[in-house]
Amino acid sequence: MEPVKWNYFQFRKTHQYPIYIRFKAEDVNTKYTHLLNELGFTLLTELETKKISLEKMNTRILTVQPASARIQQQINGSDLLDKYGMESLSVQLGTLVYTLRKVGLMGLPHGKTIWDLALHSEIIHTDKMVGLRIMLVRFLSQALSYEGVLSYWGTVKDDAIIAMKQSQSFGEAVFIDPSKKIIFSNGGEVKLPQHLKIIRKDKEMKALTNMTREDLIGFMSVSTCLLSFTGITNAMKKSILDLSLNASGSFAVTEASEINL
Repeated sequence: MEPVKWNYFQFRKTHQYPIYIRFKAEDVNTKYTHLLNELGFTLLTELETKKISLEKMNTRILTVQPASARIQQQINGSDLLDKYGMESLSVQLGTLVYTLRKVGLMGLPHGKTIWDLALHSEIIHTDKMVGLRIMLVRFLSQALSYEGVLSYWGTVKDDAIIAMKQSQSFGEAVFIDPSKKIIFSNGGEVKLPQHLKIIRKDKEMKALTNMTREDLIGFMSVSTCLLSFTGITNAMKKSILDLSLNASGSFAVTEASEINL
C-alpha cells in the first residue's frame, strides 16, 4: 500500500507563521486552492514540507478529509445546544469540537499540533464554500489566538477596518497582528497604521457616531472570530488594550441617511 501523499499549505508563509492546512493530494481541487489563496495560504514544496517543525509549541496542522458516514450524520444535524445558529461548540471526549451544520466538523484538541476537519460530501457546491471559508477563519482565529492575533468579520478599505456581521461579510475576515504590525485580509496585507480606524457596519447609525475607548475595547473583546468557552486569550487582551491607545471606532452611516444629507 502506497503512503499517503499530502499537500501542505502554510498561512502567510513570508511571515513564518507555523500554521498549516493539509489535504490528501487527490482531494485538492481548484475551488479549495482558490479559497486557500484568498485566505493567504501558500502551497509548500516537498522539501519545505519536510522542514515543518512539530516541536514548536504553536505549530498547528489542520488535516482536512471527507467525513465518514457517522460524522456526516453529525454534520447534517446536531441536537447540541445551537448557541451560534448553524454553528455549535461542544466538548467531546475532552476535545473542543466545532460544527458548522451541513459543512463540516472540526476537532481542536488543546495543546496538540494536529487538528482535524471532516468535510461534508457536498461541500464542493458553491453555496457551501462560504461555509468552508467560515470554518477556516475559525481555525485560524483559534490557532493564532495565543500569538495575540485578533480577527474580525469584515474587510479593509483605505487602511480602515470595516467590521461586519458574519452574514454581511460572506465569511471574509480581517486579521490584525500587533507584534508584526500587519493587517491581513482577502485583499492581501497592509501595514498596521499608527492610528487604527475601525468602522462598524454591523450596526449602522443615521449620523456619524464615534465610540469611546471603553466601548471600542468592549467591541474588540466580544466581536472577534474566536469561538471559545473561556473567552479571548490573555495575549489577545493585551493586543486589544495596546491597540486601543491609538485607535478610533465609529459606526457607519446608513445609506438612506447619506442620501438625505
